[in-house]
Amino acid sequence: MTQPKQPSLPSPIFDALDEALGEDGADDDTDDLQRDVIHAIWYGFDAPEAVQALIDEHIEQGLEFDVDKVKATLEREFAKKRSAEAQWPAITDVDKLERAFLRLHDQGICALHSAGDTQEQGIEAVADVITDDDTPEDKYHGYVFYSTQDLEGALDNEGLLLAHGHVDRSEAQEAQRVAVAQTICDVLKLEGFEVDWNGSTNRRIHLPTFRWQRRSPV
Repeated sequence: MTQPKQPSLPSPIFDALDEALGEDGADDDTDDLQRDVIHAIWYGFDAPEAVQALIDEHIEQGLEFDVDKVKATLEREFAKKRSAEAQWPAITDVDKLERAFLRLHDQGICALHSAGDTQEQGIEAVADVITDDDTPEDKYHGYVFYSTQDLEGALDNEGLLLAHGHVDRSEAQEAQRVAVAQTICDVLKLEGFEVDWNGSTNRRIHLPTFRWQRRSPV
């Protein structure tokens, strides 16, 4: 049974959006860029300089938005995130997931972080890795990934959903597909995750108690 979401945990990205986008007088372009900046910060993949480069790119393109307001959002949210990071455990769920994904790569399962915004884009990202000239033809037999939509669910205390499958999506037998998913579940359990999966290859794997806490690069 899927565990209920944990209402006691903060949802920093959505709190930040409420604060930034609830201000009077903000225009749509400013709102959109503030939203992108807040997402980038709390996702945790980008250093401050990379997020600043996003703002600079919009300036160079001549887009009209409230530069001071967006830069203030950048400074405020990075400060809040650095403060939050100091309270996080030494090894977060994201750290454990990265270890699990590395182990899955070694077992022939292509494991990708933040693979596009949707499941369709995630499948495309997997295909790009598998068909890359530097990837041996027989390296992968399965895949697992989460999209930024799934990441937002984790930030909103809904746990993390993982898409999975066999790389030969049209020809693989059901037993082969199940074996891929079971390997993924077993590796996740080794990292101490609570895993919710009913054995159906049509259902994604759910980590119901997963907390998204990824430390931003310095």
